[in-house]
Amino acid sequence: MNVLEILLGLAFASWLGLAILWLWNLKGVKVLTAAGEGASAGQPAARLPRVSVLVPARNEEAALPACLESLLRLEYPDYEIILVDDDSTDSTGRIGDDYARRPESAARLKVIHNHEVAPGWSGKVHALSLAERAATGDWLLATDADVVFHPAALRAAMARAAGGGLDLLSLLPEFEFTSFWERMVLPAFSFLLSTLFPMRAVNNPSSRKALAAGAFILMRAETFRGLGGYESIRRAVTEDLRTAQMFKQGGRRIILAPTRGLLRTRMYASGGELFEGLSRSAFEGSGFSISKILGVGIVGMITAVLPWAAALILGLGHALAYRAAGPDPALVLALATCAMSALIYLPILFFLRLSPLYVFTLPLAAIFYAAVSVASMWKSLAGRGVSWKERHYRAPD
Repeated sequence: MNVLEILLGLAFASWLGLAILWLWNLKGVKVLTAAGEGASAGQPAARLPRVSVLVPARNEEAALPACLESLLRLEYPDYEIILVDDDSTDSTGRIGDDYARRPESAARLKVIHNHEVAPGWSGKVHALSLAERAATGDWLLATDADVVFHPAALRAAMARAAGGGLDLLSLLPEFEFTSFWERMVLPAFSFLLSTLFPMRAVNNPSSRKALAAGAFILMRAETFRGLGGYESIRRAVTEDLRTAQMFKQGGRRIILAPTRGLLRTRMYASGGELFEGLSRSAFEGSGFSISKILGVGIVGMITAVLPWAAALILGLGHALAYRAAGPDPALVLALATCAMSALIYLPILFFLRLSPLYVFTLPLAAIFYAAVSVASMWKSLAGRGVSWKERHYRAPD
């Protein structure tokens, strides 16, 4: 057995292990929908706690109107929206002010204009902290300005959170895919996150795994502030991950749940924005670990790239040589590994409503994310830091 066969055997074993992990992970996971929470619709308004929706927005003029329109249509009796215009250089602030002046939204929407980031803070966390200080709700909902909500989203989430005795509920939004880059990378990125942070482990109080989606983090205000609030994660770029870790390490009950029809987002508008957006969080998300970044990259190359490359090259070589001899063990292993990876990846594509043909882009997505991770690590270690929305962030010393 040569080196190639050994590596392909390891790749096949890894995918087989992932299949077992995913079967274990999906047990007990429920997709939250508006229809699934129908019982909450009849709950008396007096029993529903007040919710403060925190919306940090920097240069979000294209996405903000749809976000605000959906927030103002929420079918929930007692909530407020606090929008922070985070030193935007476009018309984000003006759009927020225009909505706040409308008679039907004046009592619901408050706009804060921020023109500087406090020393020692990252931009988004500082904007969230400004919104949190102005909040009057019993619960806080941290979200993004590019998220669009179903009218029943907040009521369904509150029924799940309060009814389940939770301290934090984070909902995974559905992605709006409009470009090849998004369809290629984001499903693979979601698959990677679900592998590194299995939802069943995240939702298990006995596990140390913690993860939240920045698009929707609903949390008890008193608990959040008692754990240190945004002050305790003021330098974080991955504030969603750090918030989840704060609650989990504090012994609080958290749940991460997928959704269908409740909220959607388009996170990135181009391949370049996708690269920049993922690279800002990759190194911090690894815990600033060089070994984890390199390890994930190497494993990705062996499991997601090598089998497809070997199947293509060996297959073409055999076809061109017109070989009629017995099967090549390396080619058999490569094809078996490709088939195994496709069987595991296809359900993700189906759930995201993407063409099954995107299974063939998995090797490209692995290369893309490896490049993102290495770039994020290199920039941070070289002192250049990562950038996002015209701001630069450096890893802590």
